[in-house]
Amino acid sequence: MWKSNGVRAAVLLAGLVIWGGVSGGFWGGAVAFAQGIDQSTAETGATDTAGESTPGGSIEAEYGAGDYGPGEYGPGDYGPGGYGEGDYGQYPGTPSFMEADCAGCGEISDAPRPTGRVLRGAGALYEHIVVGPQGQADAVRQAIEEVGGAVVRTRALAALSQVSQIATFPNRAAFERAQALIAERAPDSALALHHLYYFAQSGRAPRLYAPGLIGDPAPGHCRLPRAVSIGMIDGPVNVEHPALQGASVTYETVVEGHRVPSANHGTAVAALLVGEDASGALAGFARGARLHAVSVFGNSDAGEEASVERIVLALDRLAGRGVRLINMSISGPENPAMAQALAAVAGRGVVLVASSGNDRRPLVAWPAASEHVIAVTAIDAARRRFFRANTGAEIEFAAPGVDVYAARARGGGYVSGTSFATPIVTAIAARHMARGAGSAQAVRARLRAAVETLGAGQRNTEFGWGLVHAGGC
Repeated sequence: MWKSNGVRAAVLLAGLVIWGGVSGGFWGGAVAFAQGIDQSTAETGATDTAGESTPGGSIEAEYGAGDYGPGEYGPGDYGPGGYGEGDYGQYPGTPSFMEADCAGCGEISDAPRPTGRVLRGAGALYEHIVVGPQGQADAVRQAIEEVGGAVVRTRALAALSQVSQIATFPNRAAFERAQALIAERAPDSALALHHLYYFAQSGRAPRLYAPGLIGDPAPGHCRLPRAVSIGMIDGPVNVEHPALQGASVTYETVVEGHRVPSANHGTAVAALLVGEDASGALAGFARGARLHAVSVFGNSDAGEEASVERIVLALDRLAGRGVRLINMSISGPENPAMAQALAAVAGRGVVLVASSGNDRRPLVAWPAASEHVIAVTAIDAARRRFFRANTGAEIEFAAPGVDVYAARARGGGYVSGTSFATPIVTAIAARHMARGAGSAQAVRARLRAAVETLGAGQRNTEFGWGLVHAGGC
């Protein structure tokens, strides 16, 4: 299989957060937008100061040098390699647990710091998240409480027949005992750190090349033959933007008690999907679709980020409203709890599309790396892969995502990143669904049938099957 399966009833402890040129990543943690910087921008580095964590829902900011880069964040999008040592659990030598910073674990000399941002609760304890069937929720709670842990909040994901539970543990030993008990008593439930995710975007560039590259006759020329509902899990959207005033857009947020982040990323993705602009410059690739946008991003001292809890809640809401196609221009680490929710959504026949991430890693970010999700990478006008885009066997399709002209919270501008290639693939999927493709398998088959092969062989780790083509309006 090209897609990797989530590990059930296990904690993915080497948390990864994906940023810039990256599709937002989340799993048991924070999520990032899948955006990058201009293809021609020099890679300058800057040091990001680790944020102080305080009791009551603060965020642990644990990164090495160079977290952000030009555009939205400041100098040097992401430092060398994007993460630092030991970001992914699959990498040799990566620690299996955040030993040095685990509350109650004691001093461990030369132990690594946490490499992903993780929510902290009261007493500065790391939060964990469990997603599993409603029928196993009591067994999960009992296992957590039996080892001295505490369930601090619970959400019913009614449309998915799942429950998410947020828990804390007094120390590593308690966590490990809970992990074993949950594996035994609630085998279909997944326990993970409550990671944070981030936007995957950036800006600047030359011309309107994207429509021609995918085979559209002109910018803004194509409209769906019948209305299709598209879900979007992203950041805030300015629904008053001129490019969205003529479109069918409903917007809500699941974020409580956080500062509202910039609407640049969410507005750009929304307009790339359904924007209406007589000039064509800010017109969407699925004009005529009904967009249901859900914001999962809050703004903390550590930046713009989304938690697994918010993402799975958004998935549940969209699935409950009958949405059959969902765009996720976000990226982050693999997370078993997220995997559980994605499997439940896909089981309802929903087509999921996500960004591969912008970390220059030979690993595709989550949720794109899930077997239930269509993973998208970004290319420029010369059909070259975005230099920060992640690579891997899970990549399925490439689309324009470098120097793409898109809406912003106010006006428009050029943006780069896998975040912005993803809505183009989602829009073409919507066109196929409007013509009768009723399943993820059917959508994938139609997308494959019209690709322009890029790179070596029929499929490769850089471009997947190749550049998507619309095949006409």
